[in-house]
Amino acid sequence: MTTTSPATVLNMAASSPFVVTSSENLTPDKIQNLLFNVDCSLEIPIDDFNENWWPLVTNIWTKWTSYKHVNGDVWKVFACRLMKFRESSTRQKENVPNDKCRITKKRSSDLCYAKIKVSWLASLKIVKIERYKNLLNHEHLLLECDRIKHPQVIRTLVEKEAIKNYTPPVITSAIREYATKELDLGTSVNKLKRQEVANIKYKIRGPMEKTLIGDSNLTSDISQCISYLIEKEYKVERYSTYQSSKGIVFAHSE
Repeated sequence: MTTTSPATVLNMAASSPFVVTSSENLTPDKIQNLLFNVDCSLEIPIDDFNENWWPLVTNIWTKWTSYKHVNGDVWKVFACRLMKFRESSTRQKENVPNDKCRITKKRSSDLCYAKIKVSWLASLKIVKIERYKNLLNHEHLLLECDRIKHPQVIRTLVEKEAIKNYTPPVITSAIREYATKELDLGTSVNKLKRQEVANIKYKIRGPMEKTLIGDSNLTSDISQCISYLIEKEYKVERYSTYQSSKGIVFAHSE
């Protein structure tokens, strides 16, 4: 076993396993590439792997199988997401007409057969990553995984910005700029869409929204609010803007 500094990681021969003692000199995109095509065995401190490595590739690998030893060690085999070894769900919601169902499409399966084995060695406080049974590398580019799903590190950035009072387009632009300049993840974040950001923002801020009159149903709450304002002799008009939320504007003669 050879111990190397991060600066020499990418220059190691494929057959030489190495230990990464620190990832300070490795950019996120280099870490992604190391865990995308695992050409040699890697050993990384557990905390460093869990916090800085794995969140970068959660969109690439999906769990295939796992086993936990009595001593606390755990190993998991991950398959490329493009293998899509689980069948797509065909379940339909009850009492929902077909013309009201969301239009979806199934992804093709068996597009890639790459697998890796990740072992969490509790006693040594390290994680060991190796190619599973000498299977081939991916048959596609990393970009294909980004098109299907974003890594956890990108989603975490969205969640942090979503709690702020900014619109989805502003959040999307800010995250693209930050991830490109500060994290060197321009390729991964390039496919981030406004609608994805809007969905995450709604999921996080939904419970934080306040009612106007008190009705928990938003439509009824707005209608009651308009009625109340008209009763108080306010002039009320509805409005909507392109690719934005609807709203109301009101004014009093005094």
